Amino acid sequence: MKRLDRYLAATVIGGALAGLMVIVALSFVFEFIDEADDIGRGSYDLASAMLVVALSMVQRAYEAFPMATLIGALVSLGALAARSELVVMRAVGVSVAQIARAVVAAGVLLALVAAALGEWVAPPATRLAQSVQAEALGGPVGAVGGGFWARDGDYRIRAEQVLQPDLLADVRVYQVGEGRLSRVITAPQASFVDGQWRLAEATVTDFYDNRVEVRSVASVSMGGELQPETLEVVVVDATTLAASELLRYIGYLTANDMNADTYALALWVKIATPLATMVMLLLTVPLVFGSQRSGGVGQQIFLGVLIGLAFFLLNRFLGNVGLVYGLPPALSALAPTLLFLAIALVALKQVR
Repeated sequence: MKRLDRYLAATVIGGALAGLMVIVALSFVFEFIDEADDIGRGSYDLASAMLVVALSMVQRAYEAFPMATLIGALVSLGALAARSELVVMRAVGVSVAQIARAVVAAGVLLALVAAALGEWVAPPATRLAQSVQAEALGGPVGAVGGGFWARDGDYRIRAEQVLQPDLLADVRVYQVGEGRLSRVITAPQASFVDGQWRLAEATVTDFYDNRVEVRSVASVSMGGELQPETLEVVVVDATTLAASELLRYIGYLTANDMNADTYALALWVKIATPLATMVMLLLTVPLVFGSQRSGGVGQQIFLGVLIGLAFFLLNRFLGNVGLVYGLPPALSALAPTLLFLAIALVALKQVR
């Protein structure tokens, strides 16, 4: 069984990765077509556009992982069924449960890959794509590393994250007057209120000719030339943040009595994605064995594609509905996975 388990797992993993590559390739083409409209603005040329799209594909691959594994595994297991290999396995005494166990083992490995992709690869790749795009398109905002620089009159603003166009996090402001640095302001938050940026719980350091003064203030206002609309190019989408970053921002927003549902939902989606990958693979077993009885492998694969699309759309739909109607983020994120898990278990019991 160990050799058979390895064979089935390798077949499933190979098919899943092949399916992922196909989906990513299609996504690359469509996103590049959308991005082509900006080619020619500033220094944004063909090479920059291709780099931005290629970097964004890491996030797309992470989002498509459950659907890609379902489709790819169906194709690979369907090929085994077409060559009667699954029939031979059953003839020598291998049960459906044993085959499902090997498929789930492959799902665990793929889930670990998905989790690593979403935690350590996709977030920096997405930020780098934003950085390249923002700098090439020009304007008063530039992106460096994990943060953003902006200019507002005499102020130079450094923000670690742009949570929303009118809300910055971990802000440091440098005020330059008459050719020298006159003030530095640091604050955990800056919001755009009444035409000005207001920094809450700020520490202000004033530089004079013969002394330096440091004081803490409840809030301080500055600038106003930098409008929130200008920052839309560097807004961080909650779904592109790592789980550690999401936890940090949820704690920050909660501590400041701000709505953290968007970030809580993104965190639960990150938890649900590896689980959904395993559930989708488990669902392939009854689909493939069902195709043996009905004689239509292609029909079952097509059904699998529809199931994958249904899962993807249901996931997005429940997420948006949950935010609008105030449903618990855990329920919105995990409900599609639990629903499809129940379907997979019921279908497995019916396989003989």
